[in-house]
Amino acid sequence: MARCRFLQALAVVAVLLAVPGAGVAAGLQIEIDIGRAVHQAMDAENLRARVFLEQRQPRFELTADALSLPQPVGRVTELRLDCPAVDLGDRRLGCRDGRFSARAPGVTLDAAALEFHWDRSAGEIGFAMPWPGLFQGRGRIQGSADRTGLGLEFDLGGLDLSSLAASPLVPVPNLGVTIASGTLALSGRLDTREHLQSLRTDLRVAELAFSDAQGLRAGEGIAVAGRFVHRAGGFDIQLGFTDGAVFVDPWFLDFSEEGPVEMSVSRLQQTGTASWQAADALLRLGEHAVAHLQGLRTTGARLDRGEIRWEASRMDRVGELLLGPMLAGTVLGDSRYQGSGEGELSIAGGRLRAASASWGGFGLEDMRGRFGLDALSGQAHWRDDGPGQASFEFDRGGHLFGIPVGSFAVELDLEPRGVRVKEPVDIPTLDGALGVEILKVRMRPDGPEVEFEGAIRALNLETATRTLGWPPLSGKLAGVIPRVRYDIDGLRVDGRLLVQVFDGDIVLRDLRIRDLFGRAPTLEVSADIRRIELRRLTEAFDFGRVEGRVSGKAEDLLLVGWQPERMRLAIATADEDPGRRRISQRAVQNLTELGGGLQGAISAAFLQFFEDFGYRRIGFACDLEGKVCRMSGVADRADGSFVLVQGGGLPRIDVVGHNRRVDWPELIRRLNAVRDGPGPVVQ
Repeated sequence: MARCRFLQALAVVAVLLAVPGAGVAAGLQIEIDIGRAVHQAMDAENLRARVFLEQRQPRFELTADALSLPQPVGRVTELRLDCPAVDLGDRRLGCRDGRFSARAPGVTLDAAALEFHWDRSAGEIGFAMPWPGLFQGRGRIQGSADRTGLGLEFDLGGLDLSSLAASPLVPVPNLGVTIASGTLALSGRLDTREHLQSLRTDLRVAELAFSDAQGLRAGEGIAVAGRFVHRAGGFDIQLGFTDGAVFVDPWFLDFSEEGPVEMSVSRLQQTGTASWQAADALLRLGEHAVAHLQGLRTTGARLDRGEIRWEASRMDRVGELLLGPMLAGTVLGDSRYQGSGEGELSIAGGRLRAASASWGGFGLEDMRGRFGLDALSGQAHWRDDGPGQASFEFDRGGHLFGIPVGSFAVELDLEPRGVRVKEPVDIPTLDGALGVEILKVRMRPDGPEVEFEGAIRALNLETATRTLGWPPLSGKLAGVIPRVRYDIDGLRVDGRLLVQVFDGDIVLRDLRIRDLFGRAPTLEVSADIRRIELRRLTEAFDFGRVEGRVSGKAEDLLLVGWQPERMRLAIATADEDPGRRRISQRAVQNLTELGGGLQGAISAAFLQFFEDFGYRRIGFACDLEGKVCRMSGVADRADGSFVLVQGGGLPRIDVVGHNRRVDWPELIRRLNAVRDGPGPVVQ
């Protein structure tokens, strides 16, 4: 294979043309068949040149069957360069009004305008041409080339992005999306000469639209302005998104509302097929948040290494735009945030190694009303290889299922896979407090595991029952909470939970809560009821006075959405209680209003003459299934009725129930009506 240099051949031609008297003939034609020309940057096949001299005006043609160039251009065929006007000088060979034609995969040039000159002494070729309309663009390129490389300046606009992305000539990374529309404007300089090797490009993108086949990534009307700079140390990139909207599952962002969204990367380098590293980067979400990243290294979509410092001045927007979609389907997936925060993250080996954060005025509110925090401030420091600490102050507390929580402070010990309360703390609520003695949270592969021990300190029952939508009670609630566990199977109590109320005890057992923060949490429990003081109970309901004590059981109680769906409840006079047993006229009448009847030694007309009555036994039972309660009392009668109050002494009066099947919601409605309405009047 003959190795030659085409430029040297042109030099020979130029010398011949410049020899005095060479143009004596009417016309001169020189044909040079170079064959194959090999250069470090190209490989030309069947290269031919023809030089013409007519009326002392030289011109030439250059053709080649194929030209192999470095990727991404690759193999170019059917090359033809026509130079109708050649400028000759002692050192310079120039071409005016040239035309260039060639074919490459996906591209055809047909007589594209070209001007160039060759400085023989400097060994440099300079060229300029209008953009030949590729990818529907317009503009101009110019530059120069010598043995060390190429210098190119360009100013282009109106490039069609969908055509550009589909062309094999353009090294666009495979992003897995199809570009439907958009235009690109570029201006800058490329230099590949020795010791320079640089690229600077200013770009503007307008009306970009893209999508993928799964519908998980899409954008419309996007406007971007930015700059790419490449040097020996890698790429520097700056981008600003100002218009349009983008969806990248699970996030949606409208740049015109939240922007500008800015991104910059310094010294970005590709280290492998799908690996990149960068010295530092910055991401800015409008005026809402900013993240500074240093020492980054990625593999595919995974961040292998990096130091991240973040600031969020508006947690309300950050929560709605970023946290909410990311946490969808979790307990926090439907929350609204407020306040500000900042922190740092350290990632190594593809894992989070350390994290710290501080918050000011932070709050969140579950939009389903299940929980909320207000005005939290504090800081936390965590490591994956040792202990850490956190301290928080809840300046205005919050609520849990509508139950208010007052202000308190807590200190935590952070472990690599968990957290625990450092010292016992009282959380104010319902005019009392929830005492936290032990609280441990461990992260397991299948979800968190929580252990809790504490106490209930004099909670206000009236506020609690009103908040939960239960029949209103008054008085105080106190008790001890044994070990409580919460994991993937729900919440359960290991042991028995003692609740002291109405001067008696309620012992809860087999307590379990499932889907605690779901749309319809379920609670299963059974209870032993011991010596409840009826006077305090009936005063709480404002039902009318009843004196005495009752005991009983609530078996297989099921609450769905905190409303009873199933239970077997039975309470009656405690046989071992020797105390006073009296029932007021108003209580008798209210029991009658709720569906009972009167039988006794006197008629109802004479009840008004007595303030209260003695009784021997009092009680009722309810087997609830769905919305129907099957009632019974302390004794059954032959006619199918049942006794709710069994009289004792004179005047004797019994309260009898006749309807064994009672609609539970209607019963609760009547009970509330009795409490809220005026007392009955007997005439």
